Amino acid sequence: MTGRGPGAGGPGRGDTSGARGPGSPGPRSRRDGQGGPPGQRRPGDVPPAAPRDPRNSTGPNSRLPPDRSTGPIPRLPPDRSTGPIPRLPPDRSTGPIPRLPRNAAVPPGGNGTRPPRPDGAQPASGARRPPGRRPAGRGRPRRPSRWLTIHRGDPGRRVGLTVLVIAIVLTLFAGRLVQLQGMESGYYKQAANTEKLKTIALPALRGTIYGSDGEILAITMETYTVWSDPQNIPAGQLPTVAAKTASVLGLTTAAVLNLLEHPSSAEYVVLAKNVLAKKEDTLATLNLDGIYATGAYARVYPNGTATADVVGLTNTKSNGMISGYSGLEEEYDSLLTGTVGSEEVEQSASGETIPLAGTQETLAKNGESIKLTINPTLQYQAEQACQQEVQKTRAQNCSVVVMEPNTGAILAMAQYPVSNGLSDIAVQNQFTPGSTAKVITASAALEKGGKTLSNAYSIPYAIFKGGQWIHDAEWSPGEKYTIAGIIANSSNIGMSQVVESVPEQTQYDYLKNFGLDEPDGLNLPAETQGTLPQLRDWAADERYTLSYGQGVAVNAVQMASVYSTIANGGVKVQPTLIAGTYSASGKYTGAKASSSKRVIDASTASELTSVLQQVPAVDAAANEDWGEIKGYAIAAKTGTASEPSPDPAHPCPAKNPLCVYGASYIGFNTNAGQRVVVAVNVQNPDTKTDYFGDEVAGPVFYSVMSAALLDQQIQPQQGLVAPYVRLNAS
Repeated sequence: MTGRGPGAGGPGRGDTSGARGPGSPGPRSRRDGQGGPPGQRRPGDVPPAAPRDPRNSTGPNSRLPPDRSTGPIPRLPPDRSTGPIPRLPPDRSTGPIPRLPRNAAVPPGGNGTRPPRPDGAQPASGARRPPGRRPAGRGRPRRPSRWLTIHRGDPGRRVGLTVLVIAIVLTLFAGRLVQLQGMESGYYKQAANTEKLKTIALPALRGTIYGSDGEILAITMETYTVWSDPQNIPAGQLPTVAAKTASVLGLTTAAVLNLLEHPSSAEYVVLAKNVLAKKEDTLATLNLDGIYATGAYARVYPNGTATADVVGLTNTKSNGMISGYSGLEEEYDSLLTGTVGSEEVEQSASGETIPLAGTQETLAKNGESIKLTINPTLQYQAEQACQQEVQKTRAQNCSVVVMEPNTGAILAMAQYPVSNGLSDIAVQNQFTPGSTAKVITASAALEKGGKTLSNAYSIPYAIFKGGQWIHDAEWSPGEKYTIAGIIANSSNIGMSQVVESVPEQTQYDYLKNFGLDEPDGLNLPAETQGTLPQLRDWAADERYTLSYGQGVAVNAVQMASVYSTIANGGVKVQPTLIAGTYSASGKYTGAKASSSKRVIDASTASELTSVLQQVPAVDAAANEDWGEIKGYAIAAKTGTASEPSPDPAHPCPAKNPLCVYGASYIGFNTNAGQRVVVAVNVQNPDTKTDYFGDEVAGPVFYSVMSAALLDQQIQPQQGLVAPYVRLNAS
């Protein structure tokens, strides 16, 4: 730049020679005659002069305009000892004042003389430093300190820079705003809504389960959990609050006081759960400090344990919804549950709903209700009958199934011991049917074996079939039974001979057609379909043992269905527990009729019914008259099966692998058009007492059948006499 003041560190624009300061030789410019002969001067050259002090414009170093009147000043020959004489720049009176070289140091005093050397010696006049060497202790000339001068920039430039910086900052702000409000607005809007908007599940009201008479078997009710924050109870009021709370909840004052004095946490302790709304209302009217109630839905079973194993159980999910856990509650969970609703609300940081913030709500759709075919009264009576027999015989369990043959409706499905909804013995447990399965073999022989009920067979003490000896539970010398007598007297030896009239395939088909080894159609959780060996897997003695009900496993509903088929004229109707449904608005829709198929001819079913009517009289002759009910003709069959031990810890001995027993009694009334089937099974009674079907299961059958006839309002008939059927051939 031009116009720099004294002490500036470098040549000005007008200085193009690049000359160094005093004492430092440098290249000569072309104006200095660079390239001419040594010692020759050009016109206008002047002798060397002492360095000029720029700060003293009037001193000896000041430049005066040349005296044009005297002509050029003659030049002196150059002093060879000191090198070429430096030229002074031309006199430009109007140009910038030449500056000292950048690294030149101003001599003391400002007179342009060299400062004295430390040792007092002075260089000879005109002497110069040897080429290529610098004086000892001297480096490159130093630049003058910057603090000597203060430079102020152009104000316009400063303003421009400031405006530019501000513009850049504002541009950054604007870009960030565009990014936030434009490109990323959706993300931040969603994040903000996530923090303040909460979605609350609105549980749907679970449908009610009714019995066939309209009695409520399962219902959803609003219940409350009563809890306390002891810190909010005024000092000295703890005993009073405890006493008032206990009186409403039906608890002792000591129990409530103990909870208040020893809470589970400093601010929370549960005093009671599943408190009904009526009690909660009473508690609310007391307005007790520190006592609170939180509402929730709960499943209630007014009928207690009687229908628990059929209806099943529920549990509550984290969102407050009730879901089925077992039994009908699980099987029809989607129907009963309905559709969950939701409510979107704004909440404060503390979780409180913000008033007037606006909400979005999706209403819950309540579940449908179910009406069962189960008669609660009959169910309870069947449970009681089972309980009495299990306790008397110390049996493992007892199950009862009561069924309408023409509709497939199950009127009762009871058991003992009860499991409060954890298991349903009638569909989950398997047992060996024993002699109750002999009607299936007889059906095949009558329809496919060319036999009639009058065909007779001699009954020896034992018979060897399929590689093993077959015996009867009771035997008398000289027995000769017809097929009807073989059924009525339950002869294994006789049935082993009857089954030989049909091929194995036919026998297998009849077992399958009656529903053995097939699902019973109720579709309840953990339902078993039984176990029937595949025909290709049959051993040599398989067809003989199967003929009298050994070697196959069934459940109680399957065996009830077998006798319902006979009672219904040979038509098997799919068992069912559902009579109909109620919509959320209360509209009732009856269930579709159960599917059905013909299994045996109506004539065959009629013949078997007449034979089964002989059984109660045969049992009565042995003082087991459990099938004789005054005013009713009962067709029945007993069964006693040998089975392996159900307890792995106490297995049967090797010499007797079937050491426990299953006792069965199945029958139906013969009233035209209005029949019920009762199937009873008692598993593993104590062998020290009675264990035969008529002795153990008979009493349960009599009690339940009597109750079923009454509950179904089936009228007795006077003068009933069982049809005559020939049982003995001798």
